[in-house]
Amino acid sequence: MNTLQHRLLSLLGVLALAAAIATVALVRHNQSQRLQLAQQQQYLQQSVQLENLYREIVRALAELSARSGDAPLRALLLQHGIEYTVNPTSVAPAQPTAAAAPTQPARR
Repeated sequence: MNTLQHRLLSLLGVLALAAAIATVALVRHNQSQRLQLAQQQQYLQQSVQLENLYREIVRALAELSARSGDAPLRALLLQHGIEYTVNPTSVAPAQPTAAAAPTQPARR
């Protein structure tokens, strides 16, 4: 083996070692990215499960604030972008009762 072949093989060995080190580094980075993605997916799944509960809590707070006229609670809801309007209580008009039609005696 001459000097040129020795240098070429040494260079190829160094490149192979560098490629192996880069592969190990990329595998570790990929594992950490997968772990982070799995955590984010778990958070999203839990958030979706709790969404209805949060919606009910906000609705209950808004109803409480509207009923009691609680200005600080309304301000707190507004700080978080939750607005509501109070509908005036309306009395439903009385339903007309069906008037009995006068009956006529049956004729034979």
